[in-house]
Amino acid sequence: MLSKNGSSPKNVVRVLGENFFALDRFFLGLTQGRRPRAGAAFELIIRRLFVALKYPFTAQAIINGQPDFILPSVDHFRAYPMDATIFTVKRTLRERWRQIVTEGTRGLGFFLATIDENISPHDLKEMLASRIYVVVPKRIIEANEDYRNAKNVMTFEEFFKHHLDPAMKRWKSSGVI
Repeated sequence: MLSKNGSSPKNVVRVLGENFFALDRFFLGLTQGRRPRAGAAFELIIRRLFVALKYPFTAQAIINGQPDFILPSVDHFRAYPMDATIFTVKRTLRERWRQIVTEGTRGLGFFLATIDENISPHDLKEMLASRIYVVVPKRIIEANEDYRNAKNVMTFEEFFKHHLDPAMKRWKSSGVI
């Protein structure tokens, strides 16, 4: 059966087959182009959340790497690294979580915000050994038993309540902010 333009399903399949690799590269390029934008959008959401909640931070400071956020500031981190919070945002992890440790080797701990639902129990244990705490939306923890059992996985609400809010009180009382 021919269409109005004279092509048949057989011809379409042949043309697709002959151009498969070019089409594959094209669609892969589209996908790869979206990934950085999705990561940047996630980082922007976190930035706006910190601003809306009036948490002071320095973004993209170069220390021993370039974490997304240092709270309350990079100057405070340089003077008192154990009293600053290093907060990095990665939409998905794969093995990229390992670079976080180099982003502030003097810090007390590192917080990694992600929406990655597939971090392995092995990686979670390695992250804990490296003082990396994973911050994810509550729905992800509720849906993942490995996350619920990991000592270093918390919700955003828990991060604010148990880590950032006490730090804010400390920074205010000591005149840092």
